Amino acid sequence: MDFVTLGMFIIDEIHYQPPREPDFDVMGGGGLYATLGARLFRSPPASSKVGWVVHQGHDFPPQIKQRIDSWNTDCLFIQTPERPTTRAYNRYEASGYRTFRYSNEKVRITEDYLTSAQLTSKTYHLLCSPDRCIDLVRGITNRRKGLARDPQTNDEMIKALTEDPIFVWEPMPDLCKPAELQKCLDALNYVDVMSPNLDEFCSLLGISIDPNVPADWELMRSRCKEVLGSVAGGSKASVVIRMGAKGCFVVQPDQDFHLPAYHEQNTSHRVVDPTGGGNTFLGAFCIGFLKSPNADRADRFEEAALYGTVAASFAIEQVGVPVLTHSATGEELWNDVTVKQRLDEYGRKLAERSSHARRQ
Repeated sequence: MDFVTLGMFIIDEIHYQPPREPDFDVMGGGGLYATLGARLFRSPPASSKVGWVVHQGHDFPPQIKQRIDSWNTDCLFIQTPERPTTRAYNRYEASGYRTFRYSNEKVRITEDYLTSAQLTSKTYHLLCSPDRCIDLVRGITNRRKGLARDPQTNDEMIKALTEDPIFVWEPMPDLCKPAELQKCLDALNYVDVMSPNLDEFCSLLGISIDPNVPADWELMRSRCKEVLGSVAGGSKASVVIRMGAKGCFVVQPDQDFHLPAYHEQNTSHRVVDPTGGGNTFLGAFCIGFLKSPNADRADRFEEAALYGTVAASFAIEQVGVPVLTHSATGEELWNDVTVKQRLDEYGRKLAERSSHARRQ
């Protein structure tokens, strides 16, 4: 297994400003979008190495089940006929701000749900509070150790279980505030990556950063270094700040770099709804990190961020998830383009920028 998310699947109801009509039964949730990011880079049969868990209530729309099945992932459906599927109400205000609230009681994903195959994953995506992050990492680690000791576990699974997985943690937005900073530092001892978006990062540290102001980039870099340097025990964790239209900023203990967004000024008209872009980024980030396992860790982070940036571009081009179709030759098309085409295009864009910068 290459990737597993413990993020949730939610069915969204989205309301807009008049005269636009609302959308109902929209696939959503951090777990869905993280799965999308990984799935974009894992076509069948490798798509079976992308794992997630979906609670299927008595009201689960059959068209959504069919769409999930069409992705050919390792999706574990948990039947909950005694209750409805987790749903949420969303509304876009005139300012563009999106309000969100759960319409019913949510059902969290825990390590206890994971199948034996999902426990062998090389990467895990977590979307939760600092305390729950620690609990999940400990729980997954303990279950992996227990499965490795099981005499029924085959040698291939034992090998996978004895290798340390990569944990990528997305802190809950409403808990990114100064009072939670120490808990976040504690959680950094258990994960490889902490990834807030820019607003969440600023809220967590009680600072203000404008990415349009050059001096603020140095402030962002220095504060990330302070966070990493404050972690007890010398953690090797990194901070990945998701910056929406400004791309991403990756800070490791010994280096940092910035990648621009795929959709910039010349293609910004294709951005329809940024919801899920950050989750999608992190799912693909996990897959990108696996591409060159023998490479230097810094190089692996650059590959991961590149994958994440390209994946996010697909997520934000519509309400909900992109449409999967196939070409006449059987290639997967997402929004009528292959992932490789977009990856190559983005690579050329970065090369041109680098070449231009050297000429300056």
